Amino acid sequence: MHSCRDKRSRKGMVKNFIVAILILTASFLLILTILNTFKGKAEAKTTEAICRGSVVLREKSYTEIRDPLVGAKLGSAATPLLCRTTDKYIAEGKKDATKEEIMMEISESMARCWWQFGEGLINDVFKEANYNNNCFVCYNVVLKKTGSFPEGAITQQEMIKYLFETPYRVESKSDNCKAGGGICSTADTASGCNEIDAQSTYKQIDKSNQICRSKNPKEKKENCCFTSYSCLNNGGKCSSDDLTAQGYRHYDKWECPSSMTCYVNSKNFYSYGDYIQRYGGNGKIILTDDIKAGETYAVSYGSPTGKDCGWCTAIAGGFGVASGASVAALAFGLSNPVGWVAVAGAVGYLAYSMSKEDLTSLSSIFSARSFPVIYISKLSTIQSGNFCSIISDIRDT
Repeated sequence: MHSCRDKRSRKGMVKNFIVAILILTASFLLILTILNTFKGKAEAKTTEAICRGSVVLREKSYTEIRDPLVGAKLGSAATPLLCRTTDKYIAEGKKDATKEEIMMEISESMARCWWQFGEGLINDVFKEANYNNNCFVCYNVVLKKTGSFPEGAITQQEMIKYLFETPYRVESKSDNCKAGGGICSTADTASGCNEIDAQSTYKQIDKSNQICRSKNPKEKKENCCFTSYSCLNNGGKCSSDDLTAQGYRHYDKWECPSSMTCYVNSKNFYSYGDYIQRYGGNGKIILTDDIKAGETYAVSYGSPTGKDCGWCTAIAGGFGVASGASVAALAFGLSNPVGWVAVAGAVGYLAYSMSKEDLTSLSSIFSARSFPVIYISKLSTIQSGNFCSIISDIRDT
């Protein structure tokens, strides 16, 4: 009698298992059918948004398939990654594109690649064969020669310095109640607006401000404190002194009174490098080469591989730290002696270099990593080196 009941139970479990697989499969086919309309037609921003959405959906839909009786893992299933590689032609149409403009374009590509794959908040993005050595090429960056950059090179040290000194995003500490910023307050007079870090002559107040009333009904912060300067209105400080030693970063996109410079708290300032390393999850940046005109580079994403990683331990443990800061980035060069070297002009940042013959080290930085990484390498390096298993572009499916 128990045997019959067990058989019925087993049949029911198997039936439910098969139904679940069929539903998941149908979902895959539906998504792929819809996506066909985007292949080759969608603009870069659209394809980036689709990729990010599919990364999040894959994380939520991932299911391990187990034997309904013994519980042994039989496989796994999840919605597909709907990502495609974008070709970027830097300096195209700009005959006088400067080195700084080129570095900005590359930095933007790195930040967008990081954003597409979840900003480091999803540990195993690809979910294929338990942390296989997978990576995805977000962008093929073709760097054309320009009048201002005909035959030169952006060294790894220059690129790292730019990444960690150039702002990508700054968090505003405002309520947006007035003049492109402003802070809600209980103060009754402009001089009492202590939320704005400035002398009283700059301060103004908008009483019974509609935005403040709706935002803070319980705290009764009904008045909006503001100035004529966007730096102060967004929680920054205007100063004629250098405040970097006090934990502030210079930010020139917000305005201050003449002869003064805008500074924001370092905690609210994210350079391109900071964005990848600490805005979401903890990521790292690796450059394998100097950047030269006439070359094509791959901006790639790799999630943790789950393999032993000696260089990961060195970087995470603060090996080679300058000025007490955590190591900010690694740069693996193919032309310099092995060892850590200071990045000229970038206090607190070091680069790691290796000899051209040391391809074992180059292989290891692709195959073993305990954190997500954004790579910049020559496209030929990642294609021919067998350093990682490149996830297919949706156009190849």
